[in-house]
Amino acid sequence: MNEEIFRWINGWAGHFYFLDTCMIVLTNSVPYITFAMILFLWFNRKGEKGIERQYTVLYIVFSALLALLINAGIHLVYYHPRSFVVHHVHQLIPHSADSSFVSDHAILAFSIAWILLFRRDKWGYPMLVWAIVISISRIFVGVHYPVDVVGSMVLSCGTSGLVLSLSKSKRFNLFAQMVFRLDYTVTKHIPFVPIYRHESLDKKG
Repeated sequence: MNEEIFRWINGWAGHFYFLDTCMIVLTNSVPYITFAMILFLWFNRKGEKGIERQYTVLYIVFSALLALLINAGIHLVYYHPRSFVVHHVHQLIPHSADSSFVSDHAILAFSIAWILLFRRDKWGYPMLVWAIVISISRIFVGVHYPVDVVGSMVLSCGTSGLVLSLSKSKRFNLFAQMVFRLDYTVTKHIPFVPIYRHESLDKKG
């Protein structure tokens, strides 16, 4: 079934220039959209949710890093050849012939989506749709199987839940306060950047 679904989705590639271009742009945009979303959430400090959004960014970063680290470990002990290595496929972008399970791009997309959903942020569902579209694009351009992106979805869901469960620990909050203090120290000297000083920093001087 994994290969059948792959062949069905990838079979659409190479027939419509506009569709190919859209999928290539989408799949290559993941690092940039991820970075842009993190910046948007971090500096979207208006209202009572300012501090919540900054915590959300920390959770996203930790969840993604943990999932990527686990994936690196998976690649060390398990090699699953990419579709273009063992089959004739419509490969629209260049890619190294490393292990395909699981997808780093999908990890980034789903880490954002899961954290936002778990935090009940209004951007959760739009980002989930984006993550699903990105996953389809990875299959469409011929560099991942469906099981690769499903694995990313499950892995990032697990790391997101783990990070949120550990977020109440004293060590995590000490780290968060250090990041917030650094942010305030830097942004207060940058014109046009909204400054946000957490009440907890005021209490600690």
